[in-house]
Amino acid sequence: MDKGKKTYQTEQKKQLLDFLREHKEEHYTIDQIILNLQGEHTPGKSTVYRLIKQLVEEGVVKRSNTGNSRQFVYQLLDGERCSHHFHMQCESCGKLFHLQEEKTKEVQGLLKAQEEFQIDVSRCVLFGTCGNCNK
Repeated sequence: MDKGKKTYQTEQKKQLLDFLREHKEEHYTIDQIILNLQGEHTPGKSTVYRLIKQLVEEGVVKRSNTGNSRQFVYQLLDGERCSHHFHMQCESCGKLFHLQEEKTKEVQGLLKAQEEFQIDVSRCVLFGTCGNCNK
């Protein structure tokens, strides 16, 4: 019986990851994810919360909030590629941007040379306002 339960959870996680991969340029609340998931083994809300928490802890999904909201949104990260550059997040719309790796190294170098401060790139998010929201 436990075996069947594991398979069911694995299918739910696969379904969640498939959805996030299909929409990797976008971010969603838990409720939005649930509304968009459809299939034979659609996970319930508590399962999605548990799976998202696990994916955030594994570094597969980034959790952030939009502006001054207390509501979190989730977005799939690009794996290894995301651990080598800074992320920028718009405080108005919540969209997550990736700073080019070369630019990230420049900023790191400046801070290390001037302030003797080493930044953990994999956890660094710069907050501001994107071009669309500035208009």
